[in-house]
Amino acid sequence: MADALAALGTAMFDDAMMAKKLPSAVLQRFNQCLISGEPTPEEDQKIIAEAMFEWAREFGAIDFAHWFFPLRGGGGAVGGMLGAFKKDTLIDLEFGSKFTTKPMKACLPYERLFQGETDGSSFPNGGLRVT
Repeated sequence: MADALAALGTAMFDDAMMAKKLPSAVLQRFNQCLISGEPTPEEDQKIIAEAMFEWAREFGAIDFAHWFFPLRGGGGAVGGMLGAFKKDTLIDLEFGSKFTTKPMKACLPYERLFQGETDGSSFPNGGLRVT
């Protein structure tokens, strides 16, 4: 049996992989947005999500997770080091279909990758966190 931990961190959509999979102008704008805090342009979001989807499918992925560590100091466990994650699938409904029961399609909608959502556990006032 293969040791799953031995492969930990070997399939990451990190800076090096983004440099291979994304147009250089898109990567440059994305990195600048990370530094400035400005939102990533919608067209770039679409390109990044499509590249990440294709890369993930090369590994047979069927879902993904946003992994985060609450700002209040962890997930509440002793030592406060636990994080949390929100899991989502790489499928969606074909909402444009004329059928009442919508067919499914494999995809990674950019809206799911680039979103902010409330997280009352991270901020005392129940603010917004980027996932």
